[in-house]
Amino acid sequence: MTGTLQAPLATRITMWLPFWSLLLGGISVHLAGREPLVLYADVILLLSLLYEVIWNGFWPSFAGWIPRLGAFWIVSGMLSALVNNRDIYKSIVAIKILAVGLIVYAIARSAPLGLPTLSLWGAVVGILLLMNYEAIRYGEYEGVAGIKDEVEIVLGRSNYVASILLLLIPLAVASVILYKGKKRWLFGGCAMLMLSGLVATMSRGAMLSLVVATLLSAPLLYKVGMRMKHALVVVSLLALLFAMLPRDLLATDVALFAYRLENPDVAREEIIKAAWQSFTENPVLGVGPGQLGNAIAHHVMVPVFGSVYYNAHNLILDALAENGLPAGLALLTMVGLVLHRAWMGLVTQPNPLAAALWVGLLAAVMHNMVEASFEGQQFQFVFWAVAAMVERKGPSAVLRKP
Repeated sequence: MTGTLQAPLATRITMWLPFWSLLLGGISVHLAGREPLVLYADVILLLSLLYEVIWNGFWPSFAGWIPRLGAFWIVSGMLSALVNNRDIYKSIVAIKILAVGLIVYAIARSAPLGLPTLSLWGAVVGILLLMNYEAIRYGEYEGVAGIKDEVEIVLGRSNYVASILLLLIPLAVASVILYKGKKRWLFGGCAMLMLSGLVATMSRGAMLSLVVATLLSAPLLYKVGMRMKHALVVVSLLALLFAMLPRDLLATDVALFAYRLENPDVAREEIIKAAWQSFTENPVLGVGPGQLGNAIAHHVMVPVFGSVYYNAHNLILDALAENGLPAGLALLTMVGLVLHRAWMGLVTQPNPLAAALWVGLLAAVMHNMVEASFEGQQFQFVFWAVAAMVERKGPSAVLRKP
């Protein structure tokens, strides 16, 4: 089967250009004594959307519960920011990030990104991660985690980029099944490059999330058509991949897993307790969008030397503590709806694309239980673009046979 997403070329560009411009980063602007980073993707998204609306009559789809809950969260966030006027700038940035994510979701529902774009973009990310690792691998670092903290590309630091890759790797794998001929090899190569990039991030949580999400979905993957022979092929390709990667990279990954098993993260436990205490003190409006770091620093009992607290590294705690119970539950319900629709799509119409969407979204959400990627603009772009694909009822709706 060969296929492309059914959407006019003009409307596909509405998402295609901003998506690729994520790899260009942004520019710092001087504003009220600060230097916020304005992503090129945000500007291009706005300009391309205005062009499509004015010249092509294209309108994003804001219907449904997710945009409504998002609008409620934005209004509640504004109220919380005014009440908790500690650092209103951080609140504005946090509100803007989710607002842009919702715009991406609304556009992608009508003009979805194609599987080739998502896979090729993810492959470029994998290449950038490998290049970054090669550039820093021979430096001198303190401790086994020293080099991991230095892995960073234009999208962000290692753990953050790993969350993004979790959404795309299953889609590239599914494309190997959906396409034939040279395209199958292209998607296979993209999947290998993304997996290599994931290994280069050295993100233990991301790797475990992908493995656990796949194992939990094994019965449904069997319904889709995955058999033992396919598992053996995957294992063989992984073995080939590991054989091609630098040995010191694999050794560092293994050492990091062993280090965490032998040394529990006491600081993380204190951060979680401090975040929960912040929520219990502000259960209705929270401490304000983007302002949890200051509250954690105020409550943490065992500060870590040199640490800067930004969040609780947990999607649920971050949502509740920053936004309060009503808005926090609204945000979590949005994520829950995405997962529920992905699950129902796989159960009702089992196919490789539905399985990939479920596994990728589940793995990304699981990783966000130990990593605060959801509050990042780049992650929001990818998450909501992939979430919009869930509403396309099976591959027959998003793929066409020539």
